[in-house]
Amino acid sequence: LLSVRALKCTDIMLAASIAAALAALSVARPAVIGSEASRHALAHIHHTSSPHRRAALHAGLLSASLCFPPLAARAATITGDVGRKCTTASTPSATTVTCQGYGLAGGRVRSCAADEACLSTSAISNPSKFAPPWSPISAQEAADAARAWRSVAAAVAEEPGLRIVEQDDGGRYLRATGPSAVPTDGTDDVEFVLRDDGGVRLLYRSATRQSVFLYPLQQPVSNQQSHIDRLPPLPRRL
Repeated sequence: LLSVRALKCTDIMLAASIAAALAALSVARPAVIGSEASRHALAHIHHTSSPHRRAALHAGLLSASLCFPPLAARAATITGDVGRKCTTASTPSATTVTCQGYGLAGGRVRSCAADEACLSTSAISNPSKFAPPWSPISAQEAADAARAWRSVAAAVAEEPGLRIVEQDDGGRYLRATGPSAVPTDGTDDVEFVLRDDGGVRLLYRSATRQSVFLYPLQQPVSNQQSHIDRLPPLPRRL
């Protein structure tokens, strides 16, 4: 049974069959099931049901334990960084994990979590979420960081769907928010910081605060393309 617990949910029927066979032989024990609630349930079944009934219920509970790990375990894949200030809300059909991972780290925008819909110039270890910094096309802005920053702020202010909620002209950082594609009532944070160490370049990050996990899926609903589509129009306005 310990080896069975390593199977994926696509193999759950095989796991259930093995559990049923072992239960019928009175080999199965409550301790093999991961959650405390499952152990109590199996203990009750073991003492009050017929062998065949116990076999079926053992298989069902093992299937649920394998395919639906405790909520805390599912959320842990995305909430691992306590600095992201994550909260979890669940319904019978979905779990929504909301994280506020915006803000600078060491003068740069943050990277992207593995399960986060996000695009960032700092996600160098995750190619699917990495985007290269922007450099000014104009020679005047390339030689004048203050002028380049004014262009950035103006372009973001004029971009449909974005609203600037935080702007530090001294540190050349701003954050805007906009509606997310998934969920439709969610929020995207779009950040920019202009650096002038070794050449003027713009670092940026676009990320959705909410990640939606539909049962029984273990990965969030895809929302990556919305960030890829949002950012390209901005450099053309600079």
